[in-house]
Amino acid sequence: MSSLRRMGIAFGLAGAALAAPARSLAAQDTQYWSDAYGTQARLLGGVVIGSDADISAMYYNPGAIALADSLQLLISLNALRYSSLGYSVTPVQNVPSSTGWSALSNMFAATIPIGGKDSHQRLAVGLLTRQSFVFGAQLRDIPLDSFIPVPPPSPTFSVGNALVNQSMSEVWPGATYSWAQSKRWGFGASLFIPIRGQTWSQSISSQVVNGLGQTALAVREYDFSYYNWALLVKLGAQFKAGDGWSAGLTLTTPRLSLFGGADVGATSSYVDQGVAGGGGSSQIATNYQPNLSASYRSALSVGFGLGKRWTKTSLDIAAEWFASVPKFTIIPAMPFTPQTGGAPIDMALTAQYRSVFDWGVGVQQILGPHLDLYGAFKTDGTSIPSGVRSVGTLVNWNLLHADAGVQGTIGRVGIILGFDFAWGSRNGQISGASPPGLPQLPAVDESFFSVTGALGFKFTY
Repeated sequence: MSSLRRMGIAFGLAGAALAAPARSLAAQDTQYWSDAYGTQARLLGGVVIGSDADISAMYYNPGAIALADSLQLLISLNALRYSSLGYSVTPVQNVPSSTGWSALSNMFAATIPIGGKDSHQRLAVGLLTRQSFVFGAQLRDIPLDSFIPVPPPSPTFSVGNALVNQSMSEVWPGATYSWAQSKRWGFGASLFIPIRGQTWSQSISSQVVNGLGQTALAVREYDFSYYNWALLVKLGAQFKAGDGWSAGLTLTTPRLSLFGGADVGATSSYVDQGVAGGGGSSQIATNYQPNLSASYRSALSVGFGLGKRWTKTSLDIAAEWFASVPKFTIIPAMPFTPQTGGAPIDMALTAQYRSVFDWGVGVQQILGPHLDLYGAFKTDGTSIPSGVRSVGTLVNWNLLHADAGVQGTIGRVGIILGFDFAWGSRNGQISGASPPGLPQLPAVDESFFSVTGALGFKFTY
């Protein structure tokens, strides 16, 4: 009987719910359209590739900046996001759930005319928070004999505890150059410097005692921390027709990694006096690797949008395709051999992403000379491939978004207040299929819901 099978009871559901081999870890970018930026662009859910909603076009379509009627300064002040992430397992009571409040993404941007008063060239500079979140979950007193079926012999007493914590931050400082070929054609390019950082840690302990007084104790820990600086370019073109129609096309390059650093550590040790059968076994395995390099990759994407303006109503439709990203290494840690001997344990952190196609529609209705009403709906698909165990991610299934809000103007100042509702769910096993020799884990119902409130200001000059 293998060591993995001998300790199957001890690791149990707690380990399966929040632990996976390091080689199976994936990073957080499971959705690409989760956040929106700007003022009315945010109220439209970011479905503005084919329109020139505001200075946030430096992110959505840099070709639209040169065609804007006026220069703008955007200060996107943010409210809060309430989110609820929960699990439900029929035979288990203490499963993880997380609800709470967090700060939103934000953006600061400004346009600058270049080349003289009548020039059709503009420069824009900005800083946006592409991702930012903190997440933690705890499982306490998990009965490890909640397997279906229970592997013989059934322990008299078994309990497990598991904790996981992670944080993610990615900011994009950048600059845009945009020029107008005519009153109808605009072109632009934005250069961004994605600065990404992520920390993640898990700790799992399991204790078992049978009717003979034999005991088993297992401890598993894994943690990493890394940062990475990179470059990417977004190209955009926009066309404005004279009858209220407009169209936009964008291309976003994969990021080019510049430099980064990382630390990673792991412990996977146990002592078994014979609970799982046989004469007992033990393992001591611990390793820490500091001062490593770190790199990160992102998908090539192509976006397209259409806009139509009537007297008091505007309609925007947009779609974006993100290419797949083959499996790559974020932290190139070396495998290590347990101090008590045995098969090497992989420490490298890797990720891979499938292709995603998102689409959305937004509507603007003018209610008066200083008040507009907005609404939008969009998809937000996951980039995690089917069957990939994605420890290190917050949500790895498809989401839907609905947005609503208003914008008022006072002189040259525009003020927006809006809300985004996102939801999704699935039924499946948290960590994928069980390892060979271990019983099948019960199915898990997962659900996610969030409400995001946003406040923003735009100055026209």
